[in-house]
Amino acid sequence: VGDDVFAGEVLSAEEARSIYFEIVSAMRDPALLEYVGSGLIRLSVFPFEPGEKRTFSLNYSQPLELLGNAYSFTYPLKIESLLSEPIGHVRIIVEVSDEIAEVFSPSHPFRHMDRDNDGSYIFEAENLRPNSDVMFVLSTGGAEIPSSVVTHWDSTLNRGYFLLSLVPKIEETTVIPKDVVFVLDISGSMYGAKIEQARKALEQTLQMLREDDRFAIVTFDGDVYNLTKELLPAHKKTEWIDRVREIQAGGLTNIYDALRVGLSVFDEKEDRFKVLLFLTDGEPTAGITDTGRIVNDTTSAAREKKVHIFSFGIGTGVIAELLDRLVQENAGRVSYIVEGETIEAKVADLYRSIETPALENVTVNLSGIPIISIIPEGPYTLFSGSALRLSGIFLEGGELRVRVEGERSDEHYTYIYRFDVNESQENAFVSRIWAQRRIAQLANRYRYEQGLSEEAREEISYEIIALSKSFNIINEFTSFLIAPELQNISRSFSDSFDLASNSVGSVMAAKSVAEMEQDAITGGVATDLRFIGQQAFGLIDGVWTHDNPGIEDLETVKVEIFSEAYFKLAETDPWIVEVCALGNRVKFVFNNTLFEIGDEGIVSYEELMEALN
Repeated sequence: VGDDVFAGEVLSAEEARSIYFEIVSAMRDPALLEYVGSGLIRLSVFPFEPGEKRTFSLNYSQPLELLGNAYSFTYPLKIESLLSEPIGHVRIIVEVSDEIAEVFSPSHPFRHMDRDNDGSYIFEAENLRPNSDVMFVLSTGGAEIPSSVVTHWDSTLNRGYFLLSLVPKIEETTVIPKDVVFVLDISGSMYGAKIEQARKALEQTLQMLREDDRFAIVTFDGDVYNLTKELLPAHKKTEWIDRVREIQAGGLTNIYDALRVGLSVFDEKEDRFKVLLFLTDGEPTAGITDTGRIVNDTTSAAREKKVHIFSFGIGTGVIAELLDRLVQENAGRVSYIVEGETIEAKVADLYRSIETPALENVTVNLSGIPIISIIPEGPYTLFSGSALRLSGIFLEGGELRVRVEGERSDEHYTYIYRFDVNESQENAFVSRIWAQRRIAQLANRYRYEQGLSEEAREEISYEIIALSKSFNIINEFTSFLIAPELQNISRSFSDSFDLASNSVGSVMAAKSVAEMEQDAITGGVATDLRFIGQQAFGLIDGVWTHDNPGIEDLETVKVEIFSEAYFKLAETDPWIVEVCALGNRVKFVFNNTLFEIGDEGIVSYEELMEALN
């Protein structure tokens, strides 16, 4: 503190419990109840003069347990959201030794600094009001393709979840040369800021081409313009960057012919990694406009030449089904760019992840312990410096054997790994990532699988709803399936999502599904709905209300917030602690009694005991 050094006192969760309750009462903020059950560091820095300002620097050491070949760490950043103002500047640097192959954060976008090759990773943000703690996993290296497994055991369900990571090293000898064809929409709707950002995105990706790569550029409106005519060597990118800056927008949208011309540029006989980057902001209005015909014909041509298609949908006017199906059928990925997001950043982020292909036609075989529900399904492509992560469920601990096979330059490669999988209850984020991916997998079947019976569709819907409740995954897709299940809070929930004007096929729903397929924990959207222990709560007239069909018929017990009765009630059950943390006004059912937390009600422990009995 300033120039003075103080020693803090580390309190156990049990010792800290009463102190947390005291802090909640003093600050009059129930959100702090979330931390009841956590440890606490207590530091006395009195006296503190009125108006005085001090700078605090906290240094502490925390040993990390090596589970398998990975360490995990969580920093409690979320508690800073309780401050009256956002954090002006956040800078988190992770410095690692040569022993560490990768730093992976499922909660925050860390980037590799590449500063003097010191192995540092960094996360920075301005004016941040954090909505989650910072979590990251440190994977140890050693092999040509370093790998790790992080697990979480759910004792309630008696099963575990795993996250397997494969991270090829960046070495020139292991990078497969690639051909990249850019297919860019320059129709009238792209006029202005959109085409400017698209030009910058194209310019940036051209700059990232490697020496042995080749590229081509196709633009389209009502007509199609094969600007480069053929695949050009990477050293010609400089002259084309200047020409890209001259691209203008105007006209209709001929998607069918644009994709056909883009694919015609590839040479099917050459053994190179082939990528088509397709960027559009609208629906087809010229040429063949039928979505099914566009997808089927494009897929047939792409598979013949082994081309991967990556799509970018700009704004809410695109046909989500078209972009989703194009990437699903052609081993790619889709990214939706809406208001407030930049085209340049989205395209660059995706391109970096596929910049250095290292192994194609990859299969991953898992054995040794009972494994189910592996997501995503193969075959895969491994990219140097970019992890392939597989999520799944294991039914018991033991030795997990992993066999990875793939191809590079007509040669076959095999890698064998063994991991000790235990039933540790740490790393709860692992189950969340699996649940998100499972919902996305089911969502794609629900929306696009042809010939799906109503019975099968209903079963898929039930599973999505169950996962959404269990893991509190609420977004523009899951909301449409959850809404009919709600009882007395359905109207408030429907209004908050504007369900009347959207659907499971909307761009925002498709964006939610695409984000759930990624490695990061998605935050969903800010809604008036929360699930606590699979029980729904909706914000109605400023009161968080339990979605219980018989709530109005039950005897009501009012409890004054921050009173002795309030804290004793919270101690009754861990579920109640989470419920009370929702806010200052809450109505919930417990033991067939309706409890209403607010500004008035019973205050003493004796009154509470009488109500509970």
